Amino acid sequence: MSFDLEKPNNNQEDEKENTERWLISYSDFLTLLFTFFVALYALSTIDQKKAESFSESLNKVFKVIESPIKKDYDEELIKEIEVILREFQGATVKAQKRGIVITLPDILLFNSGSAELNKDANKVLDKLAESLRKMGGKISIEGHTDNVPIQSEKIKSNWELSTLRALSVLQYLIDSGIAPERLSATGFGEYQPIADNNTEEGKAKNRRVEIVIIR
Repeated sequence: MSFDLEKPNNNQEDEKENTERWLISYSDFLTLLFTFFVALYALSTIDQKKAESFSESLNKVFKVIESPIKKDYDEELIKEIEVILREFQGATVKAQKRGIVITLPDILLFNSGSAELNKDANKVLDKLAESLRKMGGKISIEGHTDNVPIQSEKIKSNWELSTLRALSVLQYLIDSGIAPERLSATGFGEYQPIADNNTEEGKAKNRRVEIVIIR
């Protein structure tokens, strides 16, 4: 009696083994991909922290260097201009974020409702121009009025009046030797008051020209 044992089909086993092998590769790929993105995120987080830390350090260094210089410059400049303005009632100078602001009441420069410099305007502007010529940086000239409507055939509004006044001062400074590229002129009309327009004293303060030495 003989038995015929069926031999295993090696090709079928190999085929089964080969078809399941991709699962291992796919799993490895997902693991590597996940690791890659985790690594990228970690690197970006570290770089951001380093960048922020570096930026903060630079800011601290520059503040230490810049602040004393800026403060000393402002104080010297303000003292010099204060000496000039002592004889002109109502004129002031002070430091603001935008720069050094010289405020001149309109009565020092103009007749009521006029945009032409009066005969006494040169007294203050000549002295200021002498100091401004020695200083660097841009200079902004800004005209302001009170809220009383202007009554003039030539000038239509307070906005126009404030702009023309700023331009008159700008032209005077150019004629006094200040480079035109340093200068700009703006009119704000009644829209940036520094005092209450309901009182005569407040209106007088609002009618002004500001010369701003921009930092």
